[in-house]
Amino acid sequence: MPDIDVTFRNENNGKEVEVTVSDDMPADSILRNLAEAGLIPNTPGTALVYRGMQLRPGQTLGQFGVNSGDVVSIFLNTRGGH
Repeated sequence: MPDIDVTFRNENNGKEVEVTVSDDMPADSILRNLAEAGLIPNTPGTALVYRGMQLRPGQTLGQFGVNSGDVVSIFLNTRGGH
């Protein structure tokens, strides 16, 4: 499958990073790779969102029509406990 250049924007702090990924890489693998690279914290409940729709684990960027140059938002789970 083709590689695409995607900008991932952390919506919690506004930081962006451009990454080249395969369009058939599942969302959960993308999040794991971003966390392993130290680009985002490894937080359960973190979500990728593209055009207002959340990618579920196992869904790929290609299934959502993400192309090179597109921006995918990252929402970190920041819920606090009592």
